[in-house]
Amino acid sequence: MGPPPIGCMGMMQEFEGRRKLCPALEKLKEEHLSLAEQMNELVHLANNLKSTAEPTRRKKGLTELHELASSFRAELEKHSRREEEDLYPLMANYIEREMGPIAAMEEEHDLIHESLMSFMRIVEKEKSEPVEVEAVHTHLLKSVEILMEHFFKEESVLFPMAEYVLSDAEKEQLRVLFQE
Repeated sequence: MGPPPIGCMGMMQEFEGRRKLCPALEKLKEEHLSLAEQMNELVHLANNLKSTAEPTRRKKGLTELHELASSFRAELEKHSRREEEDLYPLMANYIEREMGPIAAMEEEHDLIHESLMSFMRIVEKEKSEPVEVEAVHTHLLKSVEILMEHFFKEESVLFPMAEYVLSDAEKEQLRVLFQE
């Protein structure tokens, strides 16, 4: 099994000298980079949309924003499932799942999902009624802010903790799962 459970601070101090993550955790970090690039593109589109007054261009911009956001959401959901269905259960063998970092990450996944869905609903309203572009922009920026903070927490706390507590066999199990 892996090392015995110890406090979070002890894990972090122990890990400080080892900074390298196993391939499965590196894959999750790489997915963060891909998702962050897509978020930057979404924000860029939303900023352009905010400065567009012409109705036809605005409608086209909202359609493009909706398409990109749908693609982004699908990739984010796949990433989140990997964490929730594969990584978190393995980590729960060593650290409390109902409280602490895993519970916080799961709560943030729910918050991010709700925030993105709220954004998507506002954009989709354009089909039946004019949308307040400022609301679209505000909801998107809120979603991006929550998600970037979430990624930071995972990369600075959760992934190093996983690297420390998971056995080599569990890390290999994740690597295989993440190839699918």
